Amino acid sequence: MRIYKLRFLSALHVDSKGSGEPESAEEFIRSDTLSAAMCLAWSDIFPAPDFLDPPFRLSSAFPYIGNTLLFPMPLWQIWEGADPAERKKRKKIRWISQSLLEKVLGGKKIRAEDVSQPSPGIAFSAAEKIPAGLFWKIDERQRVSVDRLGMQADGGLFFFGLQFFAADCGLWFAADVPEEKQKELRAALDYLGDTGIGADRNSGLGHFTIAEEKEWTPATVKNSDGAFLLSLYNPAPPPEENLQKLLHRSAYGLNTRSGWVVNSTLGRPPIRVFTEGSCFSGKPKGRVVEMLTGETKAKHKELAKLPHSAPRDFRALFLPCKLSDELREVTS
Repeated sequence: MRIYKLRFLSALHVDSKGSGEPESAEEFIRSDTLSAAMCLAWSDIFPAPDFLDPPFRLSSAFPYIGNTLLFPMPLWQIWEGADPAERKKRKKIRWISQSLLEKVLGGKKIRAEDVSQPSPGIAFSAAEKIPAGLFWKIDERQRVSVDRLGMQADGGLFFFGLQFFAADCGLWFAADVPEEKQKELRAALDYLGDTGIGADRNSGLGHFTIAEEKEWTPATVKNSDGAFLLSLYNPAPPPEENLQKLLHRSAYGLNTRSGWVVNSTLGRPPIRVFTEGSCFSGKPKGRVVEMLTGETKAKHKELAKLPHSAPRDFRALFLPCKLSDELREVTS
């Protein structure tokens, strides 16, 4: 796998749930949003990829702080002991550093005294010297909607959520891509950085440069028998995947994905997916889901020229892990 660290040149607004609430913004970019943006960028400068089988598999784009990569909080019990005073504090942790995650994936528990929290919601190993501070912030800015004549519309005041990153912070993602396609993926990513990702790209939001690109080999996990999810995942129908077997020993979160079809006013139908940080007893594969049928495109003239069926990529990208004893005890 390769990793790509993105340094943002401007604020970012991503609301890929399609909530319709402009003040709502996510802290990171989900894998289906990133994959769709990469496919469109790729098709602008190279022959269009197969939208139903892109030549890459991507994780979601998670935060990083300097040289430290952050990962989503595992969705099972990772803490040693059950001190009530610490329980509420632990529930607020959303991100953990790579060094902590590697211990968890190896089947070890984390002690509270071995953890440092220089910023709310983020946990590091106490050995990592991370200065206290605010590494990113979602702020609201007042905006005005206007009519076609440039006049303020009735009730035109609203708030818009913007994510700002501190210096030497941004988002990173992992990519499983064949060696012969790596140059094309890099070119498409450079192009995407120039054109922007997320909302209001024409206003300068979501533009970035690639701070670092390198090969990444995760730490080896001995006797691994599970999978830690780095992307969104929607299982392929049987017999290609056996969901019952994957869930035999598992801990997972669910999310409803929706949003808007690019270059149109049509919303995508919602779809339920497993979230990042989930754990499965097996190797999930996932699938690319076509969100627009031929019948739907025929009914809407604005969609007739689309070269694709607005597919969403829910193929799994994961790290091997050792299933915890709690999962065995609860689900066996």
